[in-house]
Amino acid sequence: MISVVLPAYNAATFLAEAIESILQQTFQEFELIIVDDGSTDNTLEIINSYLSNPKVKVIKGEHKGLSCALNLGIAEAQYPWIARMDADDIALPDRFQRQVEASCLFPQVVAWGTYAYYISANGKKLGLAASGPTSIEDFEDRRDDGHLVQLIHPTVILKKESLIAAGGYRTEFEPVEDLDLFNRMTAYGPVLAIPEPLLQYRIHNQSVSMKRFFFQRVLMRYIITSHRRSLAKLPSQTFEEFQEDYNHIFWLARLDRGLKTYGMFFYRKAGLSVGDGSYLYGGVYLALSILCNPGYSLSRFVRQVLPTKTKR
Repeated sequence: MISVVLPAYNAATFLAEAIESILQQTFQEFELIIVDDGSTDNTLEIINSYLSNPKVKVIKGEHKGLSCALNLGIAEAQYPWIARMDADDIALPDRFQRQVEASCLFPQVVAWGTYAYYISANGKKLGLAASGPTSIEDFEDRRDDGHLVQLIHPTVILKKESLIAAGGYRTEFEPVEDLDLFNRMTAYGPVLAIPEPLLQYRIHNQSVSMKRFFFQRVLMRYIITSHRRSLAKLPSQTFEEFQEDYNHIFWLARLDRGLKTYGMFFYRKAGLSVGDGSYLYGGVYLALSILCNPGYSLSRFVRQVLPTKTKR
């Protein structure tokens, strides 16, 4: 049994499509908990239109952000697995079925993500998103080498007892609250991904990952550094102490880091532009991405875009 937690804040544009994709799952043993995070548009009206379905519940909260909304939903969940869903994504019909089957085969695993297709605001397929270890051996190797484990957040199901034992979502780590949580949950068991695209992951200029991209990168680096310091048995750092070290490095190293980060940002902008039909801008952003960070940009293009074209 699964408790699906779907936070929504001013999500009227895509919310109904997200809800329908959950209600149409082939695996039907779930409840859908929608947390309205103090929306000011007609999000709540859309949610209320689904309350005749006994699977659907709503929690009305003040606008406190994603982590608080998720923790509210988890506190109300009655089933042993928590499934994440975002208000602008689309779950493919057999997502839950595949994840439940995997959880039965490997009961020691505490989180199951999947791969996903990137789609634009208008639903155009942009590429393949592949993230996370796909076997217990892969998971252990990554952890032993000092790497963090990242899954695609809206694809995951999380073992509730392990999630709660790990402390739930922490508001101070937004917008990388997922990376922070997954790596605290690894203390309780492996965190794996099913290597199949079972979600359509919508990216657009208003998404959190675009609005807070650069701060997100700093927080990710802090989590990675903290993990490696722990493996090396070095004293922990506060975020403020980390920032002091992060900002005071040799200028050439700072330039290299900046170019790599902008390369990632421009690559995302290229995908958004192509998805909106702005091919000229997409080409410009892709060229800027390759100029700033050629290794990242070209490898991502081959891994994400070419497999999608091959399957058409």
